[in-house]
Amino acid sequence: MRKRITATLLAAMMAISTAACGGQGQTQSSGGNDTIVIGSVQWNGVFSPFFYDSSYDAAVFSLAQETVLETNASNELIDNLGHIDEEVVGKGDNQKTIYTIKLNDGIKFSDGSDVTIDDLIFTYKVLADPNYDGMDTFRTTVNIEGMNEYYYDDPNYSEKLDEVNKQAEEYSKDKEKFIEYLVDTKCEDMFTEVGQDPDGEDGPLTSWTDYLKDKGFEISEADAKDEAKLLKAIAECEYETNKDSYDALSYYEEKLSKDLVADGLSDGVDVTDISGIEKVDDLTCKVTVNGVDMNALRTLGLEPVVPSAYYGEGFEKGNLEGVKDKNGKPMGTGPYVFVSNKDNVVKMEANENYWGGAPKTKYVAFQVVESDQMADGIINGDIDIATPPASTETVEKMDNAGVHYDLFDNNGYSYAAISAKRIPDKKVREGLMHLMTREQAISTYYGKLAEVIERPMTTILPEYPQDAEEYWGYDPEKALECFKEAGYEQKNGKLVKNGKQLVVEVGVSDASTSPVTPIFTQMKNDMEKMGAKLNITDVNFSILLNRVNSDDIDMWTMGWGNSQHCDLTQLFGSEYTKNGGSNRTWIKDKKLDQLLEEVRATLDVEKRKELVAEELDLIMSWATYMPLFQRKNMMAYSSNINLDTLPKEQSMFYNYVNEIEKLELNQ
Repeated sequence: MRKRITATLLAAMMAISTAACGGQGQTQSSGGNDTIVIGSVQWNGVFSPFFYDSSYDAAVFSLAQETVLETNASNELIDNLGHIDEEVVGKGDNQKTIYTIKLNDGIKFSDGSDVTIDDLIFTYKVLADPNYDGMDTFRTTVNIEGMNEYYYDDPNYSEKLDEVNKQAEEYSKDKEKFIEYLVDTKCEDMFTEVGQDPDGEDGPLTSWTDYLKDKGFEISEADAKDEAKLLKAIAECEYETNKDSYDALSYYEEKLSKDLVADGLSDGVDVTDISGIEKVDDLTCKVTVNGVDMNALRTLGLEPVVPSAYYGEGFEKGNLEGVKDKNGKPMGTGPYVFVSNKDNVVKMEANENYWGGAPKTKYVAFQVVESDQMADGIINGDIDIATPPASTETVEKMDNAGVHYDLFDNNGYSYAAISAKRIPDKKVREGLMHLMTREQAISTYYGKLAEVIERPMTTILPEYPQDAEEYWGYDPEKALECFKEAGYEQKNGKLVKNGKQLVVEVGVSDASTSPVTPIFTQMKNDMEKMGAKLNITDVNFSILLNRVNSDDIDMWTMGWGNSQHCDLTQLFGSEYTKNGGSNRTWIKDKKLDQLLEEVRATLDVEKRKELVAEELDLIMSWATYMPLFQRKNMMAYSSNINLDTLPKEQSMFYNYVNEIEKLELNQ
């Protein structure tokens, strides 16, 4: 009776599954006999289905909130808070799909108020709001009739949007406007301050004056101390010498589009509703989608039903501050009610009025535990449920301790990514790709518990190309060749271009225990032999996530989890390079955007497989994304858990969370 957690950035795990093993020891969790203690990596405290950016935050609010539909163990959609009927009408360009959403009668939120269809429509409106800046792709994922009119607050938005795009293209070709963009973005954050060393500690250039002089530009001593004049000089220099490394078109498209949105709301709200979302009665609405979309039913059915009276306090179109004020305290129809977030513990209490039956266990506590301590926490009884990294060492430790655990194929994968915004030269990125040797690192750490994959998609989906071959391949000589093609040369033991050494930073969370660290250690050694540098930054996951979202790091390794379909728009669509989007590698490819759209509109699985294979190859060609491995997940339970109360059938799509109200502790 639980909801799914949408695709989110992961450091390591989520979801739970099959294949029971192990026995029982005698332990007692630190939560006592009325509290299930769940081990978790540090969350960010954004327990909102609208604005969360970590699966660890999502795990918290998923116990308090639910959706109309949910997935069963086979990833099939089933009824939860209600039912959805689907009807295709019309043909050709006039084809539409009508979804009739009917909520069950008698369901209440945890505060005792009745659930109505207005609450679901409120969710849709928040996600469609002109100023929504979370990671949910609801507005653009499904082509709901009237969505753009609502977003731009203008029934005639299309004509104005065409004008905006035309103007953006003109601006991108105008020297003065291009330099204006460079100044406004501080040359895409290359410039930070007057006294900055533009080369860093390792480069030969020690000041911006040196930098400009090296590129044939002069600046007076007085102007070099004036931030505005210095920045203007750097922008003019970059325009003349490095223009192709910048993207003025996207900047102006986004800026002018935001201006269009702001203009639409400046004279008040003109479009108050989404015409394609029609309320029928207190429990029913109809949603009209243009065309046919493989994602529509899943998207409409798996968004949360939240109390509009709570989240919508003070809400008006264009102002989501009231919604954000509730980020730290989720509320919904779920089996547990949020109580507190203090001292690295989130405490939740049973919702006694839960429509699925009052939970058997009074409390649930999420306890921060470092991933490398989770196995010991389960064995020692400090925590009751956790997802320790499934290494051969961990499996052996669990078996020796007689701990019960489940293993399953992860519905996600780990990857290394490169920002094309920070490393715009494709040849440099190709060189880095040729320096990643994956097989030895992964097999050493995981044994048979993980496999190297060749495309950025979980292999459990039917569209994954099972015959995919290695795209780049580990080849240091080829890497050096790529660097040289990018203009670098080896001088005095250093690989330099215009006197500047090639230096790249990669962020790794928990690098001391991460299975991918050896990949970057080998890369670091290879680059040092060439005269380049790779700085491996061991960083907390939350900090790394913030740096990635701020485009503040060259390269990083993370994971994607809870993949339920093959639509990769959120990860690689050009639209999602914008602030708040998930395309932090900055792939912007019109052909790829077209393929992504075709995949979504293709219901035939075999045809969709062909399109997905083509789009995955195109993604790989950008040299920004290296899939590393797909592992098996482990879900471990202390002896405090009554195993007979776990779901009888589990998978990566359906697990104890879906029936947590039935989960009992041994007394």
